[in-house]
Amino acid sequence: MRTVTFESLQADQAWMVVSDQLNQRNTLLSRSISKLEQQPQTLPIASRLMTLRYHLRQSLRRLTAESRKLPATTDQADALNRQWCHIHELYFLLRQVDAELINARDKSEPLNQWLDTLELRVYKSALVHLN
Repeated sequence: MRTVTFESLQADQAWMVVSDQLNQRNTLLSRSISKLEQQPQTLPIASRLMTLRYHLRQSLRRLTAESRKLPATTDQADALNRQWCHIHELYFLLRQVDAELINARDKSEPLNQWLDTLELRVYKSALVHLN
C-alpha cells in the first residue's frame, strides 16, 4: 500500500497542473495553426508551430514510454524523485511551447489579435513551485 505524504501530494498536484497546461497548449497550438493556415503570408509561422506541436507530442510519448519501462520501486523517495524529474521535463516542454507562441505572436499580427480575443487559463501561481 502506498503511503501518502505531503511531498507525494505536492508532486501529484504538480503533475496534474503541468498535464492540464500541456493539454491546453496542445489545443491552442492546433487552433493557432488552423488560424494561421487561412492566410498565405502566415504559413511559415504555421509550419513552425506544426513542428513544435509534433516535437511536443513526440517528447510526451518518449517520456511516457521511458517512465513505463522503469521498474516499479518500493522506495518511496526514489519513486517521488523520478516523478519530480518527469514533472520538470514536462515543465521544460511547457516553457518551450510558451516561448515559441510568444515568438509567433510577435511575428504575426493576425495571430496576436486572435489570441487576444481568447480567454486563456494559465495557472502561473500553481506552476511557481516548479521553478
